[in-house]
Amino acid sequence: MTAEILKQNWQSKWDKARTTWSPFVKLREPVWCLSSSEARKEGLTGSFAMIRLSDHRIVIDLEEVLKLDVGGCALQVLAHEIGHHIYTPANLHDNAILLSRIQWGLAGIENRTAFVANIYSDFLINDMLQRSKGLDMAVVYQKVNKGIEFSKLWTLLMRTYEYLWRLSRGMLTGSSHFQSPSIDADASLLASLIRSYSRNWLDGAGRFTALLFPYILEDEEYQKARLSMLIYLDAEAAGLNGSIIAGITEIDDEAVKGNVDPRREALGIRGEDKIPANGIGISERGGTGPQQRYLEPGVYIDLLRKINPVLDEQELLNNYYREIALPHLVDFPVEQINPVSYNLPEGTGNWDFGDSPDEIDWLESAVQSPEFIPGYSTVKRVYGPDNDSSSVSSPLNVYIGVDCSGSMGNPRFTFSWPVLAAAIIGLSALRAGAKVMACLSGEPGSFLESEGYSTSEKEVLTVLTSYLGTGYAYGIPRLKTPFGFPVKDKSHVIVVTDDDIFSMLSAETKTGESNWDIIEQSLKNAGGHGTLVLHSRPDWHRNEVKRLVQMGWEIYYVTNEKELLDFARSFSAANYHSKQIKNQGHG
Repeated sequence: MTAEILKQNWQSKWDKARTTWSPFVKLREPVWCLSSSEARKEGLTGSFAMIRLSDHRIVIDLEEVLKLDVGGCALQVLAHEIGHHIYTPANLHDNAILLSRIQWGLAGIENRTAFVANIYSDFLINDMLQRSKGLDMAVVYQKVNKGIEFSKLWTLLMRTYEYLWRLSRGMLTGSSHFQSPSIDADASLLASLIRSYSRNWLDGAGRFTALLFPYILEDEEYQKARLSMLIYLDAEAAGLNGSIIAGITEIDDEAVKGNVDPRREALGIRGEDKIPANGIGISERGGTGPQQRYLEPGVYIDLLRKINPVLDEQELLNNYYREIALPHLVDFPVEQINPVSYNLPEGTGNWDFGDSPDEIDWLESAVQSPEFIPGYSTVKRVYGPDNDSSSVSSPLNVYIGVDCSGSMGNPRFTFSWPVLAAAIIGLSALRAGAKVMACLSGEPGSFLESEGYSTSEKEVLTVLTSYLGTGYAYGIPRLKTPFGFPVKDKSHVIVVTDDDIFSMLSAETKTGESNWDIIEQSLKNAGGHGTLVLHSRPDWHRNEVKRLVQMGWEIYYVTNEKELLDFARSFSAANYHSKQIKNQGHG
C-alpha cells in the first residue's frame, strides 16, 4: 500500500473518528504527511502522530504508519488524537495546569514534566475509547510494541493497560524481563487511579506522578524509559508556539493537596505523604509574594518554558510581575486642567429684528433668496464650543527610580517587592493614561532607564524587571536626565532605596555640583511632587531627612520589603488627592 492510498483510507475514517466522541466535535482534518520529511517540517519527530493546541491541529506521518503496520488502525489513532483536543489536555490553559501539577511531584527532575503529562493523558484517552467507546486500543499497542526496547517504565505502563482492560498477562508486556511483584502492585494502583480520576483528571495528576517518580528518577532509567515510549509521545510539545498562559503565577492549592503517593496512601500512612522522597516543600518551591500565594519567578519561568520552549524569558518575567500587580492597581492621582475652548460654526439660523445687523450672514442669506427680506429671508451663522466640558482630568506622569545595587536580589530568581511596588505604580499610571519613566540604578557602576517617558507597558516592565547588582545606592545624578530643566507636564518622582542613599547624597560628583543640589533642583523642575521610599527607620539620619523634607520631599519609611506593597497601593490617595492637586494649580 502506498502513502497516497493510505491517506485516502484514513480520510474516509475521519468523520467516524469525530463522531466517536460526539457528533458536535468541530476539528479540521489532520495534516496528512506522505513522508517523514514532511512530518518533520510540521514539527513531528519520534512518533507517527502529534497534536498542536496552538492551532488545534493533528499531524499524521503516513510513512511511519506504514512502517509500524498500523494502517488498519485509523479509527483508533484518529480518535485518540481527537481525544487530546476535546478531553485531555484539551486546551492550552488546562495543559498548563496539568504540567504545573505534575511538576510539583518531580522535585529535582522537572525536565520530565511534559513526558509524564503525555503518558497520563494517553492513559485517560485510551481507557475511555476502549471501555466506553468500544474501540480496540490494545491492538495498536500490540503492533507498535513489536520493535520496542523494554524498560521498567514501559513494562509498568503496559501492565497497567492489561489491568485496565482485563487482558491476560503478557498480551502487551510480552516477554519483558522487568516484570516483578512490585511493578504489578504499582500497575494495579495506576489502573485504579485512571478509573477513579477519569472525570476529574487534573486532580489525579499529582498521584499519577508520584507512582511514576521512582521509575524516572535516575537519568539512565529515564533515558531508557524515554526511548521505549518515544513512539507514543504525541502531545509532549502540545503547547509549542502558544501564547503565555494567564493565571499560572499563583500556587495551585489542588496541586499541593494532590501531591500524594498512592503507595503510602494505600498503606494508610499519613502526614509525610504529601511530598515524595527527595521532594521539596512549599516554602522552597513557592509561597512568595503577597500573602505568600505565588510561585518564585524562576519556577514560574521554567514551567512556562516547559509548556512552550520558544517563549521569551524577558516577556515571561514581565508577565509574572504584571499578573501579581494587577489585583493591586489603584486609580492614579490626577490634576484638573481647564482646557482652551474655541467657538466653531455649526450651521445657520434665522436672523430677526432683535439681533445685531453684524450677525447677518449675507452669503447664506443670498443662497436662501435673491431678495433680502429682514426677519424672513435673512439668516445668521450659529456657533458652538468645541468642548462641552469645563474641565478635564489629566493624570500625573511618574518617574520611578529603583535602587538596583549589589544588596538587591535578582528579580529573575527571587521575588522582588521593590519591583512589584514599582510595577503597581507604573501600571496604574499607564492605565489612567499617564506616561512613565523607569530607571534602575546601582552606582557607582551602571544604570538602565527607559527612553524618556513612555506609554509602553512592555518597555516599563522590561526596565523594572532587569538587574544590575552594581554599586551601593541609587545614583542621584540620574534625576538630571528627566529633570535637568523644568518639565512642561508635572511629574511625580518616586525613588525606592535604602540608607545608602545618604552616602550617595554626600558623595563627591565629577561635575562639582553636589547631589544635594541635584535632588533639590530635580524636585522643583518636576513640579514639586516627590516621594523617597526608604527601607530604614524614622530615628536614623534625622538631620538628612529633615533637609529632604524642607526641600519638599515626602519620606515614606518601610521596615521590611512587604510594606512596599502598602505604599504602592496607598500613596496616590494619601499624598495626591485630586483636591490638593487642583489647589496647587499648574507649574
